[in-house]
Amino acid sequence: MKKWVKWNKESAMIVILAGILCLVVVWPSGGEKTSGVPLQGRDFTASDSPEVLSGEDGLNLYIENQEQRLKTLLEEMDGVGKIRVMIRAGASKEYVVEKDLTTSTGNITESDAQGGSRQSAESSRSEVSVYTKDSSGNDVPWVIKEIEPEIEGVVVAAEGGDNETIANEITQAVQVLFDIPIHKIKVVKMKGE
Repeated sequence: MKKWVKWNKESAMIVILAGILCLVVVWPSGGEKTSGVPLQGRDFTASDSPEVLSGEDGLNLYIENQEQRLKTLLEEMDGVGKIRVMIRAGASKEYVVEKDLTTSTGNITESDAQGGSRQSAESSRSEVSVYTKDSSGNDVPWVIKEIEPEIEGVVVAAEGGDNETIANEITQAVQVLFDIPIHKIKVVKMKGE
């Protein structure tokens, strides 16, 4: 003999909310992650490994690396000559890790002995970082995005810095490479030796 459950609004709402909650819990962790990269399982260079890029030492290493790369590029430009570069940057590199987000909501209706009723709504939210295993079997955060330190200013001292055309070329190259406004770039003539 089959028993039929009498469905009312509250029972239907509970079943629907339970189904949505199950979907929310399962959705972010299901399937294979292709957009992120385990923090430790990546091919880091010495200049950008998370161990090296922590705190002020990591920021200084990042700035030195960027200064050297910019110097090498600018010295290849016609008419620039020898140069020195100084870069000012903000905070160190930041890693954004994948998070599983779980939310749930529900309505509660309470009745008292005098026939009055009261309704209240509940909601909860929780975030948990997603971890994966590295080659050694250690849990490491799943990185979905790396944010480089923000370059806040660049000064270039160049032998050809007194030539307006060359100074403009240097300024435009720095602006394109670091996406900073022109007023944060200064090109000056290097003093003769």
